Amino acid sequence: MKVPRALAVIVLSWLAAATLSAAGGGWLDAPPAGWNKPGAALPQAPSVEGNPDPRCRDQARPAASAGDRAVAAAGWTLVGPLQIFGDTAVVTGASAFDGMCRWWGYQVFVFVDGRFAGTLSPGPMNSRTDGAAVQVHVYQASIITAEFARYTEKDPLCCPSGKSLVSYRVEQGSGGPVIVPLEVSTTPSKAP
Repeated sequence: MKVPRALAVIVLSWLAAATLSAAGGGWLDAPPAGWNKPGAALPQAPSVEGNPDPRCRDQARPAASAGDRAVAAAGWTLVGPLQIFGDTAVVTGASAFDGMCRWWGYQVFVFVDGRFAGTLSPGPMNSRTDGAAVQVHVYQASIITAEFARYTEKDPLCCPSGKSLVSYRVEQGSGGPVIVPLEVSTTPSKAP
């Protein structure tokens, strides 16, 4: 029996979501704890079988910075905007796309003067899941905020019931720059 391509993509997408060890949002419910270490190696993209549709690759962008090149060399697909303030750059990389070309196994990386300073989440994230980054803002070379979607088991995938805002600071240590989470505030989403 031949399986239709659309069904195969859906099944592959489901399997990838089930096997990808995404960060989840639980870390946002505890006091901020640092997972980044000065001088740490940039993590390799996880191996995920996502949507092979070439139209998903239309979201990819070319490398424009040293951070971009490092993220791409680690196996990530560059997605979203490159944000630069002073010598700080924020780069987003995805390891795959779901059946609707949304990012899977993605991570947000911070670089200072071309050196890896850490990630904004302790592990890769999946679009439309608890703890997925939805907005990142670089306010100064040393101040970054990120908004993360907060889903409960009852929330439809379109509409998380809350959001967590995390503020970060770039610190300089003896081993190099490191991004440190400072504060997490979680609020319910506004009703439409």
